[in-house]
Amino acid sequence: MADRNPLEDHHWYSVFSKGYKTRVITHSIRRAFQESLGTEEDYPDPKWPPYSAPLIIRTFSFSKFFRLYDLPFKRAAPLLFQRLRSDQWSIDDNHYHNQFEQQLTPVGGLGFSGSLFFFTEDHSYIVKSVSRRFEYTFLYTQCIEAYGKYIKSNPSSLLCRMTDVLFCFDRHLGGVLGISPSHYVVMENMLKEMDAEKGWVKWDLKPQQFFEPTRDLIPDQIKTEQTKSGLADGMEDDRIILTKEQRDELWDLLKKDTEFLEEIETIDYSLLLGRFPISKNEDLKPSRFKHENWITGVRSADGKYIYRACIVDFLWNVNQSQAKITRTAGKLLPEQTVTTEPGRYRREFLSMMEEYIEVPEELEASLSGSS
Repeated sequence: MADRNPLEDHHWYSVFSKGYKTRVITHSIRRAFQESLGTEEDYPDPKWPPYSAPLIIRTFSFSKFFRLYDLPFKRAAPLLFQRLRSDQWSIDDNHYHNQFEQQLTPVGGLGFSGSLFFFTEDHSYIVKSVSRRFEYTFLYTQCIEAYGKYIKSNPSSLLCRMTDVLFCFDRHLGGVLGISPSHYVVMENMLKEMDAEKGWVKWDLKPQQFFEPTRDLIPDQIKTEQTKSGLADGMEDDRIILTKEQRDELWDLLKKDTEFLEEIETIDYSLLLGRFPISKNEDLKPSRFKHENWITGVRSADGKYIYRACIVDFLWNVNQSQAKITRTAGKLLPEQTVTTEPGRYRREFLSMMEEYIEVPEELEASLSGSS
């Protein structure tokens, strides 16, 4: 049975409740996926081009301004993302759109960004709000087109798979009050089967030498285990155990992807790394998929684990006004992630990854001897 339209709910006393807000926002997001994408001819409005980002033109009307959560979202560069999904990532279009015919599930404990997160029906995709102006400005003015061009030339990239971007440039009361985001990014969830009881572990890896307020100033006693899972982590005594061939392949991807991120002048990105033991997850071996890669899974050199990895959170562009202010003010404080330069951040990121990747000599010798 189709879920009820929350706008038909007459219990207006609960309009500011978390449950009502969630129902209306998710209904608005899902509504954007109900219409067919069509062809180029179906996009005559130059402010909404099919293969490039929309123009940031904010509009005002009384009929839309008094909306709190129910926004008329559109899909940015709809045909560009459709081609990325089909041509580069072989994502089944029916399965993808079916995910948005079901309810979205709100997610907590994914960090201190202040963003809203939702899982689609089977957790295949994450819908994340982009609330900071300098981030969504960069997304529309530089990132979408550069990202699309880069992925077309580098389909094996570790950059997280952005499958859609939703926008609403109508001024609305929910936005003025800061309670209803106007922009969302849809991303493939490479850790959709994650289950701690089956031995899954995840890390959000960022250079550790930078001063991080959300990591360095919050006392451990007030950090719940849930919020800790969203912080930038070090791997401590763990390492990514790979063969030399796997290490070289991963290193080439990291160098190429971070070179692109340096070119578009972004910082503060991280490597989201997931690991699970094969013995407890037999149905998730890479052999089940077309081939082994860092999205479907790479088997560790010792045969015990499967790794998955992608680069996330690359919307902090150093040339946007708020980012400039943060960097200028940051000069009075210890060097932070968000006050450094793209080139330095890239070097520290690669240096961190070099430390975490290990090719055991005895294992490599045994593999060479058996070949």
